Amino acid sequence: MSRRPVRPSRTLPAAEWWAPLLVDLGAVQRGSAGLGLCVRSADFTSGRARVTVQWPGTPAVTLLPDPEAGRDALLESIATAGPARLSDEDEPADSAPSPLAGHGWLLDELGRRSDAWYAYLAEPIELLRVETDGHRTTDVAVGRTSRGDVVEVHVPLAGLGADGMDAGLAYTIVERAVSVAAHDLRPASSVQGRPVFSTGLPGEEPG
Repeated sequence: MSRRPVRPSRTLPAAEWWAPLLVDLGAVQRGSAGLGLCVRSADFTSGRARVTVQWPGTPAVTLLPDPEAGRDALLESIATAGPARLSDEDEPADSAPSPLAGHGWLLDELGRRSDAWYAYLAEPIELLRVETDGHRTTDVAVGRTSRGDVVEVHVPLAGLGADGMDAGLAYTIVERAVSVAAHDLRPASSVQGRPVFSTGLPGEEPG
């Protein structure tokens, strides 16, 4: 358990370095869901941010944004590859959000709750990657540094963020990655030579 982030943000000392970027990505994803934008991946495995975006019928594009440059700079960078806009906070919440809007909500939740990665755990962990298929699930890869492995938690997108009942989901994801029983883990691939195991949220089968 720690009172400080593993690698603090320059502008938000109580947040992890990737937190501002995920909040900004969430705003762009929610605002651009109707335009077909999918933030396929936010990858932090190299210690810097790599963001992959895609629109239907087009090749994926990978960007290297400054996590703390702000959402206007992020939007400008993404808009060089395809149509994008920020979410309008004054717009009424969609009672049946699309999977892409749900993914945007999850990106925002992970960014705003980055203390889940350091403030409540005895075991050091790290957020390595947030990746989605844009239709069914978003996978959150959590590195368990003391065990030398990675747990990828599958999060269903259907209805995500629609009614406020999902608030605090970041803590649930982290808790699941740290405490999941071995028999609930499925071998997957590898990340930086570390074995990757996959699991679903509590009570759900991994996708």
